[in-house]
Amino acid sequence: MGTKHPNIDFNILFYPQYTNETGQVICHPGSVFEGIVQVKVAVTMPVHHIKLVFKATERVNYDAMGWEKSKSTDDRLFAVRTVLWGLPSGVNIPQDAWPILDAGEHTFPFVCQMPVINYPPTFHHHLIATAFNMVVSISKAGESSPILSKLIPICFQPIIETIPIKNLHAFTESHRLTSHITTLVSVPRLAYNITDKNQSVPVTVQFTSGHSSDEHFPISQLRVYIKRYYSINYKTFSRNEATMIAHNDYPKLPATCPCTVSMKLALPNQEELPATLSYSPHLTIQYKLVVSVKIRHGPIHVKKKLFDMPIVFGTLPAGTRAPRQLESYSDIVENRASINNKPHFLRPQPRNQNDEEFLPVYDGEGVPPAYLSDLALEDNLNDGHATSITRINTANSTPANSLRLGITG
Repeated sequence: MGTKHPNIDFNILFYPQYTNETGQVICHPGSVFEGIVQVKVAVTMPVHHIKLVFKATERVNYDAMGWEKSKSTDDRLFAVRTVLWGLPSGVNIPQDAWPILDAGEHTFPFVCQMPVINYPPTFHHHLIATAFNMVVSISKAGESSPILSKLIPICFQPIIETIPIKNLHAFTESHRLTSHITTLVSVPRLAYNITDKNQSVPVTVQFTSGHSSDEHFPISQLRVYIKRYYSINYKTFSRNEATMIAHNDYPKLPATCPCTVSMKLALPNQEELPATLSYSPHLTIQYKLVVSVKIRHGPIHVKKKLFDMPIVFGTLPAGTRAPRQLESYSDIVENRASINNKPHFLRPQPRNQNDEEFLPVYDGEGVPPAYLSDLALEDNLNDGHATSITRINTANSTPANSLRLGITG
């Protein structure tokens, strides 16, 4: 939520190569993303500076859990800024000496580089939320507080190893169900990349009998499911939550034993499947794959687990290792104020004419417009995502080379 001003309108716009198919800006440890800040000014006005701020927070809903928040608690992961135009923030001079921002449309390029640090991922839950946002701040003469743009969300995805090396053997677990019937559960792998689409977990269950002839099969239900476990911690407080995120019941079990049953458990899409998380100061995310049966003993049905093992959801392909210089946020949290442990604003370079253009505007109604060569710039107005707009008239804008001189990093 920004601060509305009748004479100022501004947007934070991103180049399309840094967004996904839904228009959301995605960043990773060590990645770079860039765009422009667009400022439309209706009248000439004295302005101390125009500033771009990038900040991240991990906030626990203390009230919902009945926990008392310490006054010294700092929910920030980082907060960095760069002055796009005007005076440095620490320069105090009379308002009548402030630089004048002319009426018209102005564009200011920016480039931001993430450190090679695994921050907690972008995450939204009613008990805890981790958010990465950009906001523009304008300090105008005559205003008691800065004029702010609306917050533009940035999606941070950490680098999580799925499995360091590709496993050569399936994971198995055996149990005796009755005095004569045993079972063997086999799962090819227990690690998946959340960025892969339309994934499923294959599970094979073999039932064998100690009798030479077919034996009556006392199994009334066979189920495979994945449970997700959230653990939220703050000082001496702790809250745990378990949710079944996927399950599959075998529709019709055989009537006799021995037999073999094969199942496939479809995984949720990436938006509903946050990666396994173990390094956040307040949040842990873990998963378990479970195979269970119900065994008939007369009128009674007894539930028994046949397989119960952790399953990992990472962000890298199987067999791919994380960079050696990658650090977890939990390892640098005590030294997070260090300049090396925060994102950096870099000096933008002039873009060549052959560089990829921005996409044209698409309002979500009807068919998308044609991609014309004179179209540019992305628009973040729809749902906080980086969609696109047509190139603005830069007749009243500061030249690109002059804009670069205003970047302080």
